[in-house]
Amino acid sequence: MTDIETPSPAAPVNAAPLNPAPVPAKKHTVNFAFLWLFVLLIVAALCAGAWQLLQQGKNQQQLVDSLRVQLEEQVKLFDDRQQALEDSLNKEFIEQQSAIQANLNELAEQVDSNNARVLALSSANRDEWKLQEAQYLLRLADQRILLEQDSQNALALAISADDVLRDIDQADLVGVRKLLAEEIAVLKVAGIIDREGIYLRLSALANQIEAIPFIEPLGTQADVFEDDVVPENETLKQRITRGFYDLLHKLGSYVRVRDHGKTINAVLPPAEQKYLQQNLRLMLEQAQVALLRNEAGIYQESLVKAQNWINQYYTLNEKASAVLQELKALETEVIAPELTNFSNSSAALTEYIAKREKMAAARRGVR
Repeated sequence: MTDIETPSPAAPVNAAPLNPAPVPAKKHTVNFAFLWLFVLLIVAALCAGAWQLLQQGKNQQQLVDSLRVQLEEQVKLFDDRQQALEDSLNKEFIEQQSAIQANLNELAEQVDSNNARVLALSSANRDEWKLQEAQYLLRLADQRILLEQDSQNALALAISADDVLRDIDQADLVGVRKLLAEEIAVLKVAGIIDREGIYLRLSALANQIEAIPFIEPLGTQADVFEDDVVPENETLKQRITRGFYDLLHKLGSYVRVRDHGKTINAVLPPAEQKYLQQNLRLMLEQAQVALLRNEAGIYQESLVKAQNWINQYYTLNEKASAVLQELKALETEVIAPELTNFSNSSAALTEYIAKREKMAAARRGVR
């Protein structure tokens, strides 16, 4: 009898294997995916920062080109204006010299005429001499006002003339002294202008222009970072975190965030900085010329332009603030006040002298 072999029962399909495969490989795959995602974020941040720097560089280059054209036009305009000012000053100086010389000749003739009259009048007394002296002092005071705008010397001459009239002690001179007192009061209210002091202050400011630093461009100052001490047992996650924060610090040294609601100060290259320094000096020299010519409008305009340029192109440190404060103080100086002359008192005194001489001639029997 033949033995029939019965087949062994089939193994269950879902039976667990005797040697299961290790599962941690999937966990490593997830970690590497997060790592790649983090690297992609860093690369995206770098690309965004580089694009921002590139756009900012293009904008600054366009601004510098525009400013260069404006500065070249301003330099040409200032050169033409300076030449015109020099020509005008030379012409005005020659005319003033001629006018002063003519006035001096006229005054010399008047002095000679007065001397001849004094010598001819043998009966001239002390009061007549003093009247002539007061009249001469008033004419000199008028000359200081009309030709030189010198209120200080004119005021001193007018006060001296009033002292002379006071020494005469004549009741008929009360009207003359009243007019003279009113003119002296008006001149005192106008104040005394220290033109020499203002001129020297402007010269001192011109010498300080080169000491003021300009606004520095981005990336010119390298930030120094101290290396962090890396622990020996630093993990990969800690190393990546530390590298990320180091990258943020370095990006912070190249990127500046500006408020678009505020005016962006322009950064000039070294060549344009020299032009701007020359223009600032020219503005201060123009203010000095306007000071000497009593042109208050040009004087104020020159100082305002100098202040605007410093605010726009220079670093506002202590030196720049001190220069701006001095320019503001000079801007408030009144260089062309309304000055009165002594025409009324001089005419009244001349009339009094003529009346006195007529009365003296009548007493001597001279018609």
